[in-house]
Amino acid sequence: MPRIYVTMIRHGESMDNLTSVWAGHRDASLSNHGYNQSMRLGKHFEDVPITAIYASDLSRAFTTAKNVHKQNKTNPPPPLTVSPLLREQFFGLAEGEPWDAGRFSSTHLPWEDHRKFKLAPHAESLNDVGRRADWVLREFVLPHLLLAEQEGTEDQHVVLVAHGIWLSEMMFAFKRAEQPGVRFVKTSSYQNTAWSRLEIEVVSKGEEASTAGEAGGLEKPRVGEEIVTPAAPSEAAPSHADAHEDNSTVSTFTPDEETIPLPSEIAALRSTLPNVPPRHPSLPPPHPHSASANDAAVEPTFPIPRLKLKVLATNQAEHLEGLVRTKGGVGSSEWDEKQRGLKEFFAGGGSLHGEEEGGKL
Repeated sequence: MPRIYVTMIRHGESMDNLTSVWAGHRDASLSNHGYNQSMRLGKHFEDVPITAIYASDLSRAFTTAKNVHKQNKTNPPPPLTVSPLLREQFFGLAEGEPWDAGRFSSTHLPWEDHRKFKLAPHAESLNDVGRRADWVLREFVLPHLLLAEQEGTEDQHVVLVAHGIWLSEMMFAFKRAEQPGVRFVKTSSYQNTAWSRLEIEVVSKGEEASTAGEAGGLEKPRVGEEIVTPAAPSEAAPSHADAHEDNSTVSTFTPDEETIPLPSEIAALRSTLPNVPPRHPSLPPPHPHSASANDAAVEPTFPIPRLKLKVLATNQAEHLEGLVRTKGGVGSSEWDEKQRGLKEFFAGGGSLHGEEEGGKL
């Protein structure tokens, strides 16, 4: 069966990664070291054929994606699409608060006990993030897979550049599309600019029939027909026997606090960009459906094909070997596009931004 490849990448080190604060939609820039990480990543991917890049609109991910895009030698260059659907989990009133500060302490997080847990008023739960990942699967990844199936090709390579928690939810979305009802398993943390790769294909008619009991007895239709496999659920089974069984939202705050208006500085963190921007002409057409992903709160209920996954690589970061943080506080300073590294200043360009290798500039 035709298949596609999906590479998932975490952004380079951000300024918020250097502090212990809740940083979801906070738009922290890359540090100088994080920028160097992203340049190393781009160099690593320069000869890798890429069909399309989809990135979070937050600058730490978008800058990382741009450095992959500008160094990649695919001809014509792959389109780079930016969408808030790939953003990190929103922590509401906890945005910018220290991890260990009172009520927002990470010790209160029952991540694996209940996926509806919200850290603070106006925050997203993991289910909310998972719903956005479901939309990314349907709006951005699925069209490439359907095109590969229709044309019988295997040269589609989709790159997703995003954030740690979101990437874990994206992997869960893929697994739900492979096995509806699968229990949530949090994936290991991604190192900055580390990447994982999946091979994805539509389950064949014979394979679907062999697992009819698990899949509800539905066969995969022919290309062009309506796809009738059940959509992936947004709610996973609790992973502990003592997990909450009701449908109430679990939180560290009272229900009345959810009605508290967001302070302007936190409200401003929410994106005003469309979740699904106009498609680049080279991208495959969207799969028709009844709901709009521009309202990420809408459950993506339209059906999709049953998928089969093969994990080819996880948390790969060999491109960072030999990269050392620049001394004197420079590496931990905020990256500024207007700045130039010393080699670039004296020699006219060509270096990474203040990079040290093996302790030498």
